[in-house]
Amino acid sequence: MTDTLVATDESLAAQAYQTLRRGIIVGRFEEGSALKEHRLAAELQVSRIPIRAAIARLDNDGFVRTAPRRSARVEGWTDRSINELFDVRLSLETLAARRAAQNVLRGADSTRLDASLDFAHGAVADGDRLAIAEAHARFHDSIVDVADSSLLSALMRAVLGRMTWLFYLTGAGRDPAVQSHEHDELLAAIAAGNDRLAESLAFSHIEKGREPSLSIILDDSTRSARRDEGPPRMAG
Repeated sequence: MTDTLVATDESLAAQAYQTLRRGIIVGRFEEGSALKEHRLAAELQVSRIPIRAAIARLDNDGFVRTAPRRSARVEGWTDRSINELFDVRLSLETLAARRAAQNVLRGADSTRLDASLDFAHGAVADGDRLAIAEAHARFHDSIVDVADSSLLSALMRAVLGRMTWLFYLTGAGRDPAVQSHEHDELLAAIAAGNDRLAESLAFSHIEKGREPSLSIILDDSTRSARRDEGPPRMAG
């Protein structure tokens, strides 16, 4: 019975995490707003235990900031936090692209990259901003998978959530087709085993997004235009 209850709590915590994560990304929970456990538990129709676990995970992923005896608050975006994210991405993802190309040259399977990019192209065709953001982040993460470094993968997990969040917020102001074309070029370099070209293309692709992201995210009119999708709901 105890094992069943633990499994149930873990499942509800995972659902709560996904619901709250999505709510933060799409702006349902505004930056700086408090996430109160008792209110969220009532809205999601669960106990406070899975809510507490979900918030702890959101804190670890950079979506919220918690403090002792205080409600968690949704993190905000500043020029510093945006630049820090891009700086970290440049370090991690250029290394990942180079290692991935080297591994492919040694015989590693790159079909997962093809599948990931096909999925991203499909999301772009459908025009769903959140799906596009999730798919583009997944493509970048799949490069890290092919790089085959446990430490690199762990470091990437720490920034992947905020990458997805940023991709969503900037989605209306950037052309996803252009980004997809850059992904095509990057994938081609990795598949060819050209490590230096892959590294260079990864650097260029990431850096091209810095200034547009700063402009879009820090524009108050863009921030105020985020859609309110109503209170969150979770089945179960």
